[in-house]
Amino acid sequence: MLEELRSRVERCRAAAAESDLAVEIGPPLALPEAPADAPPAAVAAFRLFESAGGPLFRFECPDELRSIEGWRARPDVEMLLPMPIDLGWEMWSWQSLTRGRLGVRGGEGISLDPVTGDVYYVEDWAWFQRNIDWEVVKEIHHPIAPDAVTFFADWVFGPRYPELVSLVLGPGLLEHRIRKGRNKGELTDAWLRLLQRAELLQDR
Repeated sequence: MLEELRSRVERCRAAAAESDLAVEIGPPLALPEAPADAPPAAVAAFRLFESAGGPLFRFECPDELRSIEGWRARPDVEMLLPMPIDLGWEMWSWQSLTRGRLGVRGGEGISLDPVTGDVYYVEDWAWFQRNIDWEVVKEIHHPIAPDAVTFFADWVFGPRYPELVSLVLGPGLLEHRIRKGRNKGELTDAWLRLLQRAELLQDR
């Protein structure tokens, strides 16, 4: 799966370079000081790109994976699951919704379990933290992938990206189109359009 992710990242990087889409794919990271205890798939994924994002999401190598100091600085909070590491977060701004431009950080994050390496999404993190009864919160906890490589290969740089949008932001944004300007009528989500240009997603 790592080689599949590598191929998809490069295809998206090439498609981005040939377009003026509002997307970002950062350079590879060596991560020579990555902690030995960190989930290996997460470290492997970010060795292919430091960051990736479009109008709706941004993913960035967290400090916890960059050094042992960052790993040890993780907050120790007693809760149902180990305090997660943020792999990324949803982006919100009026420009991202109407013009397809890069937004600003906001909303809930996409979480990495530092022990198991699972990737998941929690609808209301503050509510989740306050509860110790799994039956109360299990409906807002959504497992996504067994590891970060699978998550990025399928859910960010691959065919399941629309599912991520639907899960976190709602299915309506998949059909949202730019209202004004020279790109009027195009899909607002430039990342969706990038995946189409890279032939990693069927046209909508």
